[in-house]
Amino acid sequence: MIKLYSDAHCPNSHRTRIVLAEKELPVTTQEVETDNLPADFLKLNPYGKLPTVIDRDIVFFESSVVNEYLDERYPHPPLKPGSPAERAQMRLAVLQLERELYPLYEETSNPRKKKDAVKKISAYLESLNGYLARQEYFIGEQYTLADITLAPILWRLESLDIDTAAWPHLEGYMDRLFERPAFERALSEVEQMLREY
Repeated sequence: MIKLYSDAHCPNSHRTRIVLAEKELPVTTQEVETDNLPADFLKLNPYGKLPTVIDRDIVFFESSVVNEYLDERYPHPPLKPGSPAERAQMRLAVLQLERELYPLYEETSNPRKKKDAVKKISAYLESLNGYLARQEYFIGEQYTLADITLAPILWRLESLDIDTAAWPHLEGYMDRLFERPAFERALSEVEQMLREY
């Protein structure tokens, strides 16, 4: 059985919980707080990165690595596109989200940086709205790890007082993501309280 170390507040942990739920894999979850990591966890993962997964006595961390491993080890349903070019596009999209959007989300916890970060997130989402006018998901018509990477940030928009009403394509996309049964199963109690659910 897979063991998952997860932080109920953490968007990166949320991503991996979504992958596990999509795959319908049996998992034992141990909730830990990023600011208070237990010593036994740090023995497994000296970097203290969450999420961390143990599968077959092998320890994996860094959410994008964990999620790709889970998708390759447990291939059904597939969460990567079929063609090499589309897989490369998906990986680039995940990398872009991790380098641009995730750090902006982290900045929202700093009162001095929050206003500017929210403004930049809103600009990103406005651009994404136009992009989604042409396709159903982030990489074409297939739900992939790129969508799973974006979903936790989109779920947290209400807590940042970002109104998406002016972006109908983005709202439709969010509905498609949030209505997936796996997304619902992957929500921690803390995440459920972030929105009227």
